Amino acid sequence: MAERAWRKMRLAEVAARPDVRAGLAEALSLGPLCDHCLGRLVAGADTGLTNEHRGRAVREALAAAPSPAPAGCSLCGGIFAAIDAWAARAREALAGWEFGTIAVASHPDPLPAAREQALWLRLGAGQAGSTSPWAAGDLAEPYKQEFNRLLGCRVCELAGCEADLKDPDITALADHAAGRVTLRVEPIFASGRYRKLVRGLPQCRWPQWPTSVQQLVVEPILRAAGGEEHFFHGCGREDVDVRCLGERPFVAEVVRPRRRRLDWAALAAEINRDGRIEVLGLAPCRRAEVARLKTLRPEKSYRALVRLAEEADEARLARLAGLAGPVRQRTPARVLRRRPDLDRIRRVVAITWRRVDGRTLELAVRTQAGLYVKELVSGDSGRTRPSVAEALGVAAECTELDVTAVHVD
Repeated sequence: MAERAWRKMRLAEVAARPDVRAGLAEALSLGPLCDHCLGRLVAGADTGLTNEHRGRAVREALAAAPSPAPAGCSLCGGIFAAIDAWAARAREALAGWEFGTIAVASHPDPLPAAREQALWLRLGAGQAGSTSPWAAGDLAEPYKQEFNRLLGCRVCELAGCEADLKDPDITALADHAAGRVTLRVEPIFASGRYRKLVRGLPQCRWPQWPTSVQQLVVEPILRAAGGEEHFFHGCGREDVDVRCLGERPFVAEVVRPRRRRLDWAALAAEINRDGRIEVLGLAPCRRAEVARLKTLRPEKSYRALVRLAEEADEARLARLAGLAGPVRQRTPARVLRRRPDLDRIRRVVAITWRRVDGRTLELAVRTQAGLYVKELVSGDSGRTRPSVAEALGVAAECTELDVTAVHVD
C-alpha cells in the first residue's frame, strides 16, 4: 500500500480487512492492551479519531475483552491513564518560568519501548519482503509520540500557552523511567545595532578589560530577564582602540531566562545612559537571526588618521588613488598569536584623503569585509601590499581609526 494511504480509509474499512483483523487479534492474544495501545496499532487510519477512540472501535469490531485496568496493559503499563499526573509534574517544573510556547519531549522507558518493538516485529513491521499491513511503517504510532501529544495538549490547557514543536520557548522533557519532568529553556535573543563612541572598549568580554560592548549591552537584558549567562553575536568587530561610529548589527543572547516579556525600549534607554555606546532598534528576534547575521559580509567605511615619517607633496599623495583595487594581505603580525598565518586578497572599494598638516593625513576608505585597515596604512613590513607606506615611499602609521559605516543592505 502506498505511503500514508491508510489515512484515506475509514477505520471500519481498515478493521474489516482480514490481514488487519488477524494482526490485531494476534496482538491481543499476546497480552491485554489498553484502548490507547490497541488504537495505536491502527493510528494511521481515519485521522479524525484519537487512538483511544480507535481502540474502543477495534475492540468492538473484534468482540474482544474490555480494556484492562490502567496498570494491566501489557505494553504501556498504564502510562496513558497517568497523563494528568504527568501534567501536574510538568506544571510544577514550569512554575516561575515565563513562556508563550512549549513543546513536550520524552525519554521513553526502555521496557515498554522494547515490548512495543517486539510486537511490531511480530506483526511484520520493518521486515524486508513482509506483506503485513504494518510493514510500510505508516499504520502504527510509537507510544512515545502519543504520550508527547497528549501531555502537550494537557500542559497547554493548564498553562494557557501554545504548542510549538519547531521553536518553543521551553521544552518539557518527561523521563518515563525516572518519573520526573525537566526543562530545556531556550535562550531569548534580541537584535539591534550599536555604535561604540569611545576607544579602549573591546566588543566581547576580555579578562584584561573591565568591561566591553557585550557587557554594556547584554547585562541589563540579563538582569531584566533573570537569566544565567549571556553571549554576543556581532556582524564583524572592531579593535579595542577603534570607535564604531557607524551602526554595527548584533544579536544579544540570554541563557535560561525566567522572564521573556521585556520592555525593550526601556532597556535600550538604560543601556544608552552609560554614554560609551549607543544601541538602536533593540527588539526581540529568534535564533535564526544569529545564523543570518553570521552570513553577512558587508563592506565597511573607515576614517583613518595617518602620521607620516616625513611630509609628502601633492604629487606623491596622488599615488594613493592607486590603492583602490585588490590588496594582498598576510595575517597581520599583531594577531598571529591567535589566528592562522594566511594569504588573502581583499579589495579597497574607494579611497579619498585630505591633508591635516604637513605630516598628517585623514583617509576615507571603503573596503571589502575582512580587510585590515591599519596594515593597509603601514604595510606591516611587507605583509600587506600595496599600502599607503609603499605608495608614498615613506613610513606611515595609523594613529586613529573609526568605522564610519557598516554597509548592510
